[in-house]
Formats: sequence, structure tokens, C-alpha cells
Amino acid sequence: MTAFLIDQMFPATAAGLLRDKYGHDAVHVTEVGLRGAPDTQVAATARADSRAVVTENVADFSAERDIVLVFVLKRNLPAGGAQAPALAAVLDRWNHEHPDPYLGPHWPRVD
Repeated sequence: MTAFLIDQMFPATAAGLLRDKYGHDAVHVTEVGLRGAPDTQVAATARADSRAVVTENVADFSAERDIVLVFVLKRNLPAGGAQAPALAAVLDRWNHEHPDPYLGPHWPRVD
């Protein structure tokens, strides 16, 4: 099962839902002292902790090749309070479809 590090543009509650509802190892950048940290530091932390970075910052992470990157565009998720549950569901489904993801970029299906 993939461990997730969720970037700051997504609500921290998504990490909690992934843990509590779906049983995933998931943390939000704010939970691990990375609030406002540069993307290179987020990537380094993900690499060190063997986590997949969940972000929408395609350009900022495009040079990273030795970590799992899960790109989700916020515009494809519902707004407001529905965003965290939708993101958690997308990541849970993606993880079941890709239990051993390759290093590099992934674009999960958002329904």
C-alpha cells in the first residue's frame, strides 16, 4: 500500500480521511512541519519517508524522477467541504488500481 504525503493546496482533512476511513498511511505537509516549505523540501521528505507526493503542482515537481508523484487538479474536485472526501476516495481507488506504483508521475482518474 502506498504511503501519501499530501501537499498544502489540499485540505489536511484529506489525510485524516485516508487514515481513518480507508486505512492508508497518509500525512499532510502541515502535520510534518512542511507548511510553506519549498517543493524541493517536500520531495526530499517524501523520498526519505518513501511516500508518494499528492499535488497539483505539475511544473514544480516535473524534475523529480525518483519519487511517486500523484497529480490531481483541484478544478476536477468538488469545491468546499466536499473536496477532502473526494480526494481521499480518488487516492484510495488509485492505490487499489496501482498497488505497486512506478516512480514518476501518475494521473488518477477523477470522476
